Amino acid sequence: VISRLGTMNAAAGTLLNTTLLLSTLLLLCHPNVSSGAFAGSNSGGGFGDASSQKPAFTASDRFKATCPAEIGSIYEFDPNLVGGANTNDDDDVTWVAVFRSNNNLPSVMIKDEFLNAMRLATTVQTTTTTDSASTPPPPNDKIETASSSSNGSTTTTTTTGIKVPKPVAIAKLSPSTTFPNRWIIETMRCNLKKEDTDPTCDGQSEHAEALSICIDELILHHLSQPSSSSGPSRGFNGAIRTKATLVSGILLEDRGFEEVTELREDMATHVSCLDRSMERYAERIVTTTAKTSGSRDRALKILSCLGRLDRVEETERFREEEDDVEEEEVNPWAAWK
Repeated sequence: VISRLGTMNAAAGTLLNTTLLLSTLLLLCHPNVSSGAFAGSNSGGGFGDASSQKPAFTASDRFKATCPAEIGSIYEFDPNLVGGANTNDDDDVTWVAVFRSNNNLPSVMIKDEFLNAMRLATTVQTTTTTDSASTPPPPNDKIETASSSSNGSTTTTTTTGIKVPKPVAIAKLSPSTTFPNRWIIETMRCNLKKEDTDPTCDGQSEHAEALSICIDELILHHLSQPSSSSGPSRGFNGAIRTKATLVSGILLEDRGFEEVTELREDMATHVSCLDRSMERYAERIVTTTAKTSGSRDRALKILSCLGRLDRVEETERFREEEDDVEEEEVNPWAAWK
């Protein structure tokens, strides 16, 4: 009897261990658990599928921006934007350039260099038929350091430097030539593919994230500039106008821009709104809409600048300036006659 009881206890222990092992395996393989608390981080750890995990926040920034940007960076992106009729010596014109940061893999940098070389070779024309005397030379695209050494009667000069990196996206903020005290965000361009989606990017793609950085940087630069008595006064409510595309229109609306209610001479599609922008940028700070530390930092700075504006003064000035604008019938097909 004792031996039989020992055998039964051993069999029961084996059955219990087998049941616990199977239960643990079923628990770990369950899809709800693999995507929940036991799932790995964005680096691909844990038991879940790394491709199905969508992190809410990324600690590192894949892009960095320069605003105001050097004209050499704009020339590296597209030489046709600099020189000739596109040359503008107005100090109120501001360019922004977005570059890859050092947080990207070397393969990403090499791919961007290849795609940019293909783009320049197939789309950008670097030669013009204008008079060379009237066309200014291209800006220097290197940060150069000259050193000279003399050996008897001969002097040797050596120039070394670092080539200006090519930006992945650019944009320009300039005073409106049509309406007084208005500013235009234009020339928003990005050489990254908009079809390549990435849930970890702000805007679901690198193309949208790079353009959104351009918009944020130009808005922040516009708000940080003091009013000048000689030029257009700075403001925000209704002060910034832009012609948006299908991609940039969504990014502008996510930052509080409103669609225009009537067509004007500048053919703008969106205009800035103080109340909506404060609401949207506040949402970007407290929610996971801004997925990088840099985007949250820019949203916090912009919200701080917007909060210092006088809402009543902004609304009244916008209404007075709208009343002063002469109503003219605009024909969008006039250029095709």
